[in-house]
Amino acid sequence: MRTNSLRLSRIALACTLSAFTAFGPAAAGAADLSSILFVNPLPKYPAWRLIGDCVANRAKELNIPTTESGPTTGNLDATVMIQQIQQGIANKAGAILTFPATAGFVPVLQQAGKAGIMVGTFYGASGTESGSNVNIGANFTRVGEIFVEAIAKREGPQHVGLMAQGPSGAAKAFVDGFTAAAVKTQNVTVSAVVYTNDDASKALDQANALLTAHPEVNVIASHMGTATQGGTAAIKSKGLTGKVVFVANGTAGGGEQGLADGTVYKLMLQDLCTAGSKMVDSVAAIARGEAVQPQIDVGVRMFDASDYKAYLAKGWQ
Repeated sequence: MRTNSLRLSRIALACTLSAFTAFGPAAAGAADLSSILFVNPLPKYPAWRLIGDCVANRAKELNIPTTESGPTTGNLDATVMIQQIQQGIANKAGAILTFPATAGFVPVLQQAGKAGIMVGTFYGASGTESGSNVNIGANFTRVGEIFVEAIAKREGPQHVGLMAQGPSGAAKAFVDGFTAAAVKTQNVTVSAVVYTNDDASKALDQANALLTAHPEVNVIASHMGTATQGGTAAIKSKGLTGKVVFVANGTAGGGEQGLADGTVYKLMLQDLCTAGSKMVDSVAAIARGEAVQPQIDVGVRMFDASDYKAYLAKGWQ
C-alpha cells in the first residue's frame, strides 16, 4: 500500500500527554501482550500479504503468539471480518489488528477495547479509526493531494475519474482530499467517482462505465491497488492507450506492468513493512502501559518508471 512527510496537524511537536495513547486495562496492568489476532482484509493481495508477514515476523521477534484470519474469497468482506473480530473478543485475544473498512467496525472495536483488548487499525480514516488505541497508515486526505500534485504536472486539462472503495473511511478521505486539491489547480477537475468495494472483479466494469459515461476523462486515479488491473484493461480495450492514463496505488495487480506499457502514468508506494512492524511494537508498548502516539503515518511517495525499483527492496509496495 505512499518521501513526503504525512504528519497530521494534530500530532504537533509540542504534544501533551493527551496526544498519546496509554489507556484502558492494559495501561493499569502494564503486562506483556499475550497474543495478537490480525484480521487481514485481503490476505491474498500482495500489499496486505506484506503487511501480514511483517506483523508476524515482528511478533515472532518479540515472542508474541500471532494468528491471522480474513476473508478467503479474495474480496474484502466486512461482514466476515467483523465476525472474526467478534470471535477474537470471545477468545480473549491480547490485541486485535485490522483495517476498519466501514463505520460498522467502530462499535465492535470499541467492544474489544472495553474487554481489555488492545486495538490497532491500519488505514482508519474519517472516524473509522476511533475504536482503536493506535492507527497506522497514510493520511488519505494528503494522499489525495499528492495524486493531484502529480497529475497537475501533465500538460493541458486533466479530467479525472476517481475509483474508490466506497463513500466512507479512507476512501472518503481520499476523494475529499483529491477534490479539494483539484479546485486549487488550473488544470485538474474531477469528472466522476465510482466505487468497487475494493473488489478487483468489479474494477473493469466500473472503469468501462466511467469511460463510457464520461468520454472527456483522460486520467483515472485510485487509492486502491485492486483497481489497477481493471482500470488499465479498460484503457487498452477502448483503444485509449496514450490518450488516457491511470494513476495507481502500488506495483501489484498491473501497476508495474502499466508503467512499462504506458498505461500507468505514476504510482504510489508505501512503506508497508515498517507499518506492520510498528503496529506490533505499538500495541505491545500500550499493553506495558507506555505512551504511544495514536496516529502514526506511513511513508508515502509517488514514483514513475525511473525510480520505483530501489524502494521495493526496502519493503515498500
